[in-house]
Amino acid sequence: MLAITLRDITLLLDFTAPAWLAWLSVRLPHGVFMQTLAACLLHECAHLLAMRLVHQKPQSLRVSAAGLCLRMRGAAVCPTKALCAVLLAGPCMNFLAAAAFYAVGREGAAGANLSLGLLNLLPFSGTDGGALLAELLSQRLMHSRPERIAPTVRAVSSCTALLLAAVFLSAQVRSLSLWGMLLYLTVTNG
Repeated sequence: MLAITLRDITLLLDFTAPAWLAWLSVRLPHGVFMQTLAACLLHECAHLLAMRLVHQKPQSLRVSAAGLCLRMRGAAVCPTKALCAVLLAGPCMNFLAAAAFYAVGREGAAGANLSLGLLNLLPFSGTDGGALLAELLSQRLMHSRPERIAPTVRAVSSCTALLLAAVFLSAQVRSLSLWGMLLYLTVTNG
């Protein structure tokens, strides 16, 4: 992994990122690739803006095959409402962008933003939904049963994966990228 510090933020480039981006740029039509990349950048910019609005600072931006991930400095001590606002900013921005693109007839860009927003709300490790679930459970269980937080997050994630697999099977989804993303999210679920 390559790490570069610019001002107060560290840019982390995972070795998988260039290979994954190259593969996607070859496999996907150019417009789809650029729309997806733009949706990811818009998502992370919304997180960054939300961090600034709640007076928090970014720590790092990691670029990997899984996408972009902006980490906040001192997230563990960030007030719950502020952390939830930061976590929800990315998906909300994608939903707003999807609506705007759809309204002007750019269905491809709308689909890329809608997909990214929905994916990030799923309760898996590494997604905004997973971090949000962990934070809300921490608030509820931290004092009474802190040992139940991680197993509960894993159980919800596993149930979500099973439900999505059942939906994919019943809808006869044959997209290797969707099945691959579901497998990736399930396997990497801490």
